[in-house]
Amino acid sequence: MTPGRLGEQLRLNSAGTTTLVDRLERLGLVRRERDTADRRRVLLTVEPRAVELGWSFFGPAIGTLLTAMDAFTPAELDTAGRFLTAMTDAIADTTPDA
Repeated sequence: MTPGRLGEQLRLNSAGTTTLVDRLERLGLVRRERDTADRRRVLLTVEPRAVELGWSFFGPAIGTLLTAMDAFTPAELDTAGRFLTAMTDAIADTTPDA
């Protein structure tokens, strides 16, 4: 992922994205690398430490969440997904830009 794409997904401006990436890099969670196909482009690489941290935090819940999802039909999950997306978009529309 590029820093620009990360900023778009998090709805951060350029300065906020740079601050975030700098902080993650200092913590050893991501690394900036030049794209081998286009040296002008910077890519973010997730460090193993970040993956371990993510699994330690979310890992125990993943199995439980998947089991709970099994109780719903694909159509129900689709409806829930559309609802959550609509609510996220509604909140984003009322939140001032960073």
